[in-house]
Amino acid sequence: MGQAGALASAGANSSGGTSGASTNVGGTTSSSAGASAGMSGSSASGASSTGGSGHAGASGSNSGPTFHVFLLLGQSNMAGYPKAQAADKVKNERIRVLGFDDCAATGRQKDKWDVAVAPLHECWNGALGPGDYFAKTLIDELPAGDTIGLVPCAISGEKIETFLKVGGSKYGYIVDRAKAAQQAGGVIEGMLFHQGESNCGDSAWPGKVNTLVTDLRKDLNLGNVPFLAGELAPTGACSQHNTQVAKLPSLVTNAVVVSAAGLVLDPADTQYHLHFDHDSQVTFGKRYEAAMVQALHW
Repeated sequence: MGQAGALASAGANSSGGTSGASTNVGGTTSSSAGASAGMSGSSASGASSTGGSGHAGASGSNSGPTFHVFLLLGQSNMAGYPKAQAADKVKNERIRVLGFDDCAATGRQKDKWDVAVAPLHECWNGALGPGDYFAKTLIDELPAGDTIGLVPCAISGEKIETFLKVGGSKYGYIVDRAKAAQQAGGVIEGMLFHQGESNCGDSAWPGKVNTLVTDLRKDLNLGNVPFLAGELAPTGACSQHNTQVAKLPSLVTNAVVVSAAGLVLDPADTQYHLHFDHDSQVTFGKRYEAAMVQALHW
């Protein structure tokens, strides 16, 4: 991961340990604080508004298919920078997305559910983010009747302060979109997060991220669903911020840091030197997926 001490107890059991400890989870750093991500009380049909259904069909206790929802949070590396390729646009009817904007290229409408295909975020950018291959990989882990719902909420170029409940302008936006997913029968299972470039090196950033996660879990009645935070590009202009990212598992319960080791910058990003290239986004999405499966104990 590139930070000394960022991966604590490399041989530790990710399901054990004491509150607040961090463990190595397949190249990620996770917090064992708090309860299991598989929260009780949500129905198999996805009708419950609480988070964390557990693996539908795994125990035989669920009576029907689940609509598994994941929030996509952060700024431009979550929204995506590299252009999506034809192979990225193969549709899977079981993966849905809540429209980010009106998009002629995909035929999607803002705030309407449709089949997920890149771009998940800004239509004008036509980009691929980690959410795409996260879902494409995760769907193979689910029972045949289950579906995935992605709720893209990342906004390029924004500081963490923009998303906070107190003083921010986009917290209500995230909550409204998440509640729309719950009202559609979705069970919010976890959050994917990639942000920090606009707060590069800010020592107050981890605490503000914790505030955001705490407020979202409370206001959406999510329990302790997993929060996955990706590292910034290790060769990018803000790689030093990964020392702040590494602090999240000690502050945020059930948090996982997803490694960006070996991922590279997009050569087209000659202005910012911050954004992952296409193949790195594919790999990153799969790393988020592996971390989420382990965090949910699926």
